Amino acid sequence: MNRLVIVGNGFDLAHGMKTGYNDFLIWYIINSYELAYNNSDGIYEDGALKIVADKRRKVKIINHHGIPAFVNYFYQKGELGRMMTLTTFEDGKYMWDQNPFTTTIKSEFIVQLISKCSISNWVDIENEYYQSLKESDKLESYSDVAVSMLNQSLAQIVFQLQSYLSSLPTAAFDARYTQILSSNINSRDIIGLNPNYEFQAEHTMILNFNYTATVEQYITDSQTEINYIHGKLNEDDNPLVFGFGDELDEEYFKFENTNTKGVFEHIKSFWYFRTRNYHNLIRFIRAQEYQVVILGHSCGLSDRTMLNMIFEDRNCHSIKIYHHEYSNTNNYTNLTYEIARHFRNKREMREKIVPFDKSSYMPQII
Repeated sequence: MNRLVIVGNGFDLAHGMKTGYNDFLIWYIINSYELAYNNSDGIYEDGALKIVADKRRKVKIINHHGIPAFVNYFYQKGELGRMMTLTTFEDGKYMWDQNPFTTTIKSEFIVQLISKCSISNWVDIENEYYQSLKESDKLESYSDVAVSMLNQSLAQIVFQLQSYLSSLPTAAFDARYTQILSSNINSRDIIGLNPNYEFQAEHTMILNFNYTATVEQYITDSQTEINYIHGKLNEDDNPLVFGFGDELDEEYFKFENTNTKGVFEHIKSFWYFRTRNYHNLIRFIRAQEYQVVILGHSCGLSDRTMLNMIFEDRNCHSIKIYHHEYSNTNNYTNLTYEIARHFRNKREMREKIVPFDKSSYMPQII
């Protein structure tokens, strides 16, 4: 039996890496403001933002610990959107009375991301993109323009995301993950097998949904391969796949019957054709029986097409969840909710998911 290890962003987060979308968006805003602040003309502009620094006011930022403190102050208050739209602030309400930056946000999609990032302290860019795409396609005579602008905004986000992730320090090593990835398969996790023995996986594929190489430091043998299914940082022949991947959604079928241009531009399936990664995955799951191990993947709908294929394949015999523990609780049950969305056959789901008392928690580097 083989083992398919699905690695998601929770894996990098467990290593102390700031790879959350909120971390990225805050960095993007801070970096853009710093570039405007330091440019001789006081201007920074890209496909999503234009920022003008007022030379008469910007010295006040220095007096309050710099631009990161300025941005994070409003972020913590849940008012990042106000910071980016106002030029003056209400007397006495904030540490500053004037805004040294004038910001023009060129895209409603970016406005939406910044707002949700600040108010809820969490945002899923891929899901927000798909919701915006569905709304744009309903605009009839304006849909081509709306979808084109949305796609340009997402392309800018992807460009900035690659820059951000490339700037992060290398993740620390945690020997506990070596043990997890090299551990035997326990027969008790698989219905139909005698529950009293363990055996080694013949081959292991690490299906890495991350763009980072964090997991590479744990590969110790030739029987394990890494599939960067969504691309790898700074590798032109393995570009970043970013968008949405739920072809089972009812709204998706409407896209196939529309004449609107660009609706498929960031649908993941069409990006999978650019490399051999997807075909390598298919070859692996068709080769023989396998157990799935979930390490830090949320199993959300943005990857539903692929996860449905993996989970419902007849060679998939078990799904073992490594859950995150925090504040005397864990996310095991929520993960089962998400995994259930990828099953049409609920009986199979109940047979394949390894129960909580046989699952384990993900090690965290503090």
